[in-house]
Amino acid sequence: MSFTNIEFLFFLPVVFCLYWLGPSQRVYQNGVLLAGSYLFYGSWHWQLLALIIAGTWLDYYVSRKFVDDSVDEPHRKRLLIISLVFSLGCLGFFKYAGFFATAANDALQSIGIENGLPVLKLLLPLGISYWTLQRVGYVLDTYWRRLKPADSLLDFSLFVCFFGQVAAGPISRGSELLPQLQKARRLTPDWITTGCFAFLLGYTLKAFVAEILGESVVSRAFASPELYSPVFLWVGALGFAGQVFADFAGYSLMAIGTARVFAIELPQNFNAPFLSKSLPELWRRWHITLNRWLFEYIFTPLTTSKGWFRSRMDLGLLIVFTTSGLWHGAAWTFVCWGVMHAMGMIVQRNWDVIYRSWCRSNRKFVTLRKSVPYAFASWLLTMLFFVLTLVPFRAPDIQVAFTYFSGLFQRNGSGTLDISPLVVLSFVFIVVMHLLEMKPVNAVKDLFIKIPPLFRGFAYGLAVALLILIVPFSKGTFIYQQF
Repeated sequence: MSFTNIEFLFFLPVVFCLYWLGPSQRVYQNGVLLAGSYLFYGSWHWQLLALIIAGTWLDYYVSRKFVDDSVDEPHRKRLLIISLVFSLGCLGFFKYAGFFATAANDALQSIGIENGLPVLKLLLPLGISYWTLQRVGYVLDTYWRRLKPADSLLDFSLFVCFFGQVAAGPISRGSELLPQLQKARRLTPDWITTGCFAFLLGYTLKAFVAEILGESVVSRAFASPELYSPVFLWVGALGFAGQVFADFAGYSLMAIGTARVFAIELPQNFNAPFLSKSLPELWRRWHITLNRWLFEYIFTPLTTSKGWFRSRMDLGLLIVFTTSGLWHGAAWTFVCWGVMHAMGMIVQRNWDVIYRSWCRSNRKFVTLRKSVPYAFASWLLTMLFFVLTLVPFRAPDIQVAFTYFSGLFQRNGSGTLDISPLVVLSFVFIVVMHLLEMKPVNAVKDLFIKIPPLFRGFAYGLAVALLILIVPFSKGTFIYQQF
C-alpha cells in the first residue's frame, strides 16, 4: 500500500473515522494509529514487521535505562552500543550486504581468486533507511540527555512506525513528534484545510509532474544517452531534477497532509530548493530532515570532538556526503554523487573563507556580493552543479553516467525527445511553485485556503478527477521509497 495506491483511498477514511469518532483520549488515538500503521507496513511485507517491532522495544528499553540512576556510565555506553549495532547492523545487512560482497568479489577476482563471497539478494524492509535514522537520533538524544525518554511504549511505537512517514520520511526528531503523541489531539477546521491542501499539492506533484517528466523525458534520455544530441540530454538532466523534486517533495507533502488530518504536524522536508544561491543553502532546502540529521549526528560531533577530527571541516564534509551517497543506495553511482557534493561543499566553504578575507580588506567586495549579478551567477553555478551531479544519481551505472556526461558537451547522436505541452506545463508548475515562495508573492498561496469550504471541496474533487484522467491512480512508485 502507498499514498498513490487505490487501497489507500479506502484505508485512510476508515482510520480517520475510527480515530475521530472514538474517545478523545491519547491511548485510544495512538492505539488506532499504531494498529493502522502496522497494517500499512504489513501490507508491504508482513514477515519483516517483527524487525521494526523488535527494534522499537529494544530502543524503548535502552532509552529508559539511560535515565536510571542505578545505571553507571560504562553500562550506559554498552547499552548505546547494543542499540546502535542492532539498528545500523540491520540497515547494513539488508541494504549493503550484496553491494559490499560484490565489491569484495571484484577485488578478489582482480588478484586471481575466483571463489568469492556469496552475494545475498535480500528483500529490503519498507522505509528501513528512514525509521532507522529516526530511532538512532532518538537514542542518541536520550543518551546525551537532550531528550527525556518516552514514558509509554505505545507512544514510542507510534513515533517509530506512524504510517504517514514510515515509508520515506520526513525524519522526525523525538523533540518534534513525541510531545504531540503524548497528549490527546483535537480536530479543528485548520487541520483539515491545510492537510487536504498539502495532500492535493503533493499528489499533483507526484501524479502529474513527476510521472510526466519521468516517462516522457527522463527514462528515454537515460536509457540510451548515446542516441540524443546535447540539447535533449540537457533537457533530460533538467527533467530528472524536476522529476526527483516533484516525486519526493510530493511524497513529503502527502505525508504532511496525511498527518495533519490526525492533528499531527510533521517537519518540513523541502523549501523551494531551486531558489538556492549556494550549496549550503541548497542542502538547507532539499531533503531538510536527512541533511539536518547528518549534520547534527555526524558532522557536528566529529568536528567539535576533542579528538583528531576536531575542526577538520573539510574531512567532516567528505564523510557526511559520502555517507549521504551510500544512504541513498548501495551503488557506486550514489557514492560518486556523494563525493561530488562533498567536493562542491569543500570548494564552497574555502571560497567563502577567501571571499570574507577580501571583504575585510576592501569593502567593494561586500557591495559586489550584495549585487544582482553576483546573486544570479551564484544561483546559476549552484543549479548547474546540482543538475550535473544528478547524472550519476540517475544513471544505472558509472559507464552510462560517463556516456551521458560526454553527450552533454559533444554531439553523439541526432535523436530527439518528445517535448509535449504536458512536459512544458510540468516545468512551468515547478517554476510557479518556487515563485510563490518568493516575497512578496508568497501570500498568493494562502488565498486558495481562504476559499469557502464548499467551493474549495469542489475544486479539490475537480483537480483529483483531472489528474486521474491524465495519470491513472496507482501509477508508478515513489523514487525515494526505494532508498
